[in-house]
Amino acid sequence: MGLGNQRKFRRQHSAYIPTCQLPKNLSVSSSQEQIPTFYVHGFRGGDYTTQQMVSSAQEFTQVPVFLRATVDWSSKIHYSGYWSTARFPIVQLVFKDRWIPSMIIERWFNQILNDLYQRYHFKSYNAIGHSLGAVALVSFLINTYNKPLPQIRRLALIAGPFDGVVAFGDLPNINPLSPQGRPAFMTPKYLWTYLNRVKFPKNAQILNVFGNINDSSNTDKYVSVSSARSIKYILKPQVQQFLEYNAVGTSGEHSQMHDDKNVLQVINNFIYVPQQRKPQ
Repeated sequence: MGLGNQRKFRRQHSAYIPTCQLPKNLSVSSSQEQIPTFYVHGFRGGDYTTQQMVSSAQEFTQVPVFLRATVDWSSKIHYSGYWSTARFPIVQLVFKDRWIPSMIIERWFNQILNDLYQRYHFKSYNAIGHSLGAVALVSFLINTYNKPLPQIRRLALIAGPFDGVVAFGDLPNINPLSPQGRPAFMTPKYLWTYLNRVKFPKNAQILNVFGNINDSSNTDKYVSVSSARSIKYILKPQVQQFLEYNAVGTSGEHSQMHDDKNVLQVINNFIYVPQQRKPQ
């Protein structure tokens, strides 16, 4: 998309972005770089998917406000809430079309990231993606290789179906991982990601959260452990740091992980604490 078309797209799809001034003890100094964190839900998700993550991040960072970017049914972006003046502004993405595919999530994330970058001029950012949102973020970072955008700093991937979804490209216990983490069978999407792995940002730090409900299926109910962990084989050799966290039992259910207090603690420590320990 050319520069003129990008500006036209922005005018057509963007709305007013409100701001606020926080108390002085929460304001960012002129020498301190802001690092926003973007929360991205997946297929059939909504604001409820990431709301508990956002709330826990607000409590963890002591930032009382966040900005919500909502893409409505008519493909318009509506901004509500506030951009924090603190070091870690929080941005929640919400797609009214709950059946949104990965490539469309990528498109809107790109647009919203550009909108906010042009207004607030941050140099780096963090991102957290749940389910298909995790897949979309990985693809976005590959597809925007060498583009003039802020750089990803830390990326948390939660319950990502990187090598298929149960009954759609994957079945429980039939696609084992090698000792190096390579899956026996690769979906077309996984193969594309693997072949383009060298384009993934080298300085990124990754936390991959996967679940196991501890039955014989070895899944989080919707995504197999093998599929969720298969991203390690692609990204670990490429990035600065790659960590994993296994949520088990009821905490490891696909739609429970984004609300589980232990998972949220691990994510917040990874995203917001400069020197974190490896999750156990």
